[in-house]
Amino acid sequence: MDLTIAESAVKLIQLALAPVFLLVGIGTMVNVVTGRLARVIDRARSFEEGGECAQTFKDSAQAKIEIRSLRRRMRFANWAITFLIAAAVTICIDVILLLVNGLVAPSLDVAILSTFILALILMTGGLLSFFFEVSVATATLKIGPEILTRKEKVNDE
Repeated sequence: MDLTIAESAVKLIQLALAPVFLLVGIGTMVNVVTGRLARVIDRARSFEEGGECAQTFKDSAQAKIEIRSLRRRMRFANWAITFLIAAAVTICIDVILLLVNGLVAPSLDVAILSTFILALILMTGGLLSFFFEVSVATATLKIGPEILTRKEKVNDE
């Protein structure tokens, strides 16, 4: 009897490992997105805290484009974090269901599969939001020939 319980406990833990590794990956993604969000917030604050020169820049067309871009990036980063955290919570629920499934007589297979699929959908939403945030960031960062020429002149001097 004790050997059967130990074997089933080992099998339950083995089943729960795959979603736990997914949870670690989601945690890493949340860390990356929150880091990017912090940089966006810092950049937005630099506009607010700037001096007289910054006020002139704030009124320029380039600044308005950048502020809009920062706002969009913040929105996408927040959506990515929301989706990824929801996916992580759903994975936790899935692991709980996996463990409970080994302890109770009725099968919870449908609930386990449903929560896992939901977690993957939420994770996809988070990754798409992250993709859009990165796309907005790279679209805003245009290094034209005039900037490269200026840098070459500075390096030559």
